[in-house]
Amino acid sequence: MRITRVLPPALFAAICLIAAATRLCAQSGAPALSIDVGASRNAISPDIYGIANYGLDASFAKEISVGNIRWGGDGTTRYNWMVDSSNSGFDWYFIGGSGVTTPVPGASPDLMVKTYAPADALITIPIIPYVNKSSAYSCSFPVSVYGTQQSFDPYLMVNGGDCGNSLTTSGTQLTDSNILLNHIANTTTLQQQWVAHLVSTFGTAANDGVKFYQLDNEPGGWSNTHRDVMPTEPAYATIIQYGQEYAAAVKAADPTALVLGPSDFTLGGWIGSPSATNQNNLFAGQYYLQQMAAYQLEHGQRLIDYFDEHYYFDVSSPAAQLASTRTLWDPTYNGGTWVEQYDFDGPMQLIPRFKNWISTYYPGTKLSLSEYSIDSGQKSIVDAIAEMDVLGIFGREQLDFADMWSPPAPTDPIAYSFRMFRNYDGNGSEFGDTSVSAVSSDQGTLSIYAAQRSSDNAVTVLVINKTTAAISTAISFANLSLPASAQVYTYSAANLTSIVHASNAPIANSSVSYSFPSYSAVMFVIQPAVAPGAVTTTTLSASTMQATVGESVTLTAQVSAQSGGVPAGTVSFMDGTTPLGTATLGSGTAALQTTQLAAGANSVTAAYVGDAADAASTSSTVAVQVTAAAADYTLSLSAKALSASAGKPGTLTLTMTPTSGTATAQALACSGLPSGWSCNFASSSLTGSTPQSTTITVGAMSAAQTSALGSRIQMALVWPFPLLFVGAGSARRARSRRRSRLSAALGVTALIVLALVGCGGSDGDKGSGSQTYTVTVTATGTGAATHTAQFALTVGS
Repeated sequence: MRITRVLPPALFAAICLIAAATRLCAQSGAPALSIDVGASRNAISPDIYGIANYGLDASFAKEISVGNIRWGGDGTTRYNWMVDSSNSGFDWYFIGGSGVTTPVPGASPDLMVKTYAPADALITIPIIPYVNKSSAYSCSFPVSVYGTQQSFDPYLMVNGGDCGNSLTTSGTQLTDSNILLNHIANTTTLQQQWVAHLVSTFGTAANDGVKFYQLDNEPGGWSNTHRDVMPTEPAYATIIQYGQEYAAAVKAADPTALVLGPSDFTLGGWIGSPSATNQNNLFAGQYYLQQMAAYQLEHGQRLIDYFDEHYYFDVSSPAAQLASTRTLWDPTYNGGTWVEQYDFDGPMQLIPRFKNWISTYYPGTKLSLSEYSIDSGQKSIVDAIAEMDVLGIFGREQLDFADMWSPPAPTDPIAYSFRMFRNYDGNGSEFGDTSVSAVSSDQGTLSIYAAQRSSDNAVTVLVINKTTAAISTAISFANLSLPASAQVYTYSAANLTSIVHASNAPIANSSVSYSFPSYSAVMFVIQPAVAPGAVTTTTLSASTMQATVGESVTLTAQVSAQSGGVPAGTVSFMDGTTPLGTATLGSGTAALQTTQLAAGANSVTAAYVGDAADAASTSSTVAVQVTAAAADYTLSLSAKALSASAGKPGTLTLTMTPTSGTATAQALACSGLPSGWSCNFASSSLTGSTPQSTTITVGAMSAAQTSALGSRIQMALVWPFPLLFVGAGSARRARSRRRSRLSAALGVTALIVLALVGCGGSDGDKGSGSQTYTVTVTATGTGAATHTAQFALTVGS
């Protein structure tokens, strides 16, 4: 039966309250909503609630327990920590500097870390070839040098407004003819020193220091934003090479740090070259993962912990803004003509798509969107509920990390999106940390998200009405011991300055009926009823109390019920406040294998979430100590091939990069050289906790070396001959035995001479043309394994 609008409002409301159990008030065709607390359970990462730091109110950040803070964006690509200044490129007329006379190294990011502590920090590490030179203001295209341009800086007025936008009045792109006037070469040593500074100031990532490092910002767009120093778009292979070098530097300075990359821009940055032949016929993101996996296979070290990209939604209209959240997950939703433009095969399904890339090319990598925005700038209710929809999707779809761009003012509607998830009642109450099954028959109309909170076992349900009309419907619940009512918190256009604590909603027949206002978000908080005698006890054990970074540790939880029954349901495992995963109970036992424990002391707990018959319980803390891996290193050469001749030696650089601890490489040597050739090392040994290099000169032996070799050969020729005459005066020795002794002596001499002049194969100095040899450089490490690197040596005639 359908109630019509001719009923008086008061009577209609009364009938709705009485008839909730029969769905009497549900509008015809209204979406059906359902929650199953026992299904689709997964941990929600607190790092999805991150925000970029620029202008973020510190009190607001503390109020919402912001998940992480990001030092990033175009302005960080050319940041030089030694002079605490950058160049934002095209965004700000290629102006560099800060105007500070006596800069303090690293002062700006240091202040960010201190201001927002204890929030995790994400620091962007420049990997572009050049960084800013000075704290004094400068610009790449002053009119005094490059002439009139389309526009000039109207903001900072450096040199009286002399800084142009790099485009002539006809639109021609100018070229920076003196890059080193305002920049210095970026190096892995410079950036490793910065990480070392952060470690010395705040501690390692494992000990509450800077936890996350990002490999630059949108490298696929350097040739646009930073075209003064990078006028040509780099191939993705080059971006990957830079990423590997700088990620290794970060890991050497702090082996417990987590690295994100490639951090490229929406759509085009994920794709790379329109012709993907130079990317193994893959999209740039796929190729990046493939090559990072290949690096780990070759070198035994993971450099990238998070596959990270940027994403901007369609905010062209309220309808498009609210619908665009479906591009994150919906297999039935096509977000626009970009599909054909970028050769994507159907609906975007961004998070599942990226997760599929990871599972295919580099399993074990986490997923991040370190820059995203759905903010239209209108400061409207639509901005708020669209952001809530995004945060709900992030938790349900198991995103690992996210940062919203453009921090809101504490009074902006979009600020209440974060409050709804992180402090909906003003007392620090949060949306649950374990996502559970929440289904809407029309997610585009009524979105629904649900989670269970480990601290008190409460179930939180968020329903978002994305339409301009109120919608009445019911939410059904399964696998939850329900109380008589649910707490209700609402945010709508009726009050944009507060989340309103509304009247409790009655629960009957395992459901809640509610009328959801237009353009609104409604949070239900349900504290499960606990039956007498339903008390449980959870105990936790670990397979080892001492582990190394990356070692698998098995955590086992045993749950027993005071009633004597066998509890069912799931157990969530946590390392402090960091979710490790969930496991399902079987005969009262749940086990989880994890390699996610970081170096240092880990405080692990197991939380049983409860079921219809048994209450929740949390174990005591188990301390697992994790140590960093033993000191080790990798070797690399500046080139894979080298050409030289007898009169023209060749040179290349050997670099030792520590992968953990302080590694020492000694007894550097070459093998596989042609006869008469040698390797000379500028340094006979390498040691340190940062990358160290030495020059190798490869060429024919010098006159002095040849003279020394001749002396050794002469000795080699002389010493066997006395063997011929030992006992020669004995008449009883037969002539045949003297001949045998002569043959043996000559044979030994030949072998010794051969050994002294080299065992490199064919004589590279004979004949015409050229020959190629595979030369192996070997470093014997103290306290680490021996490592090698190879190059092809082509010897000319």
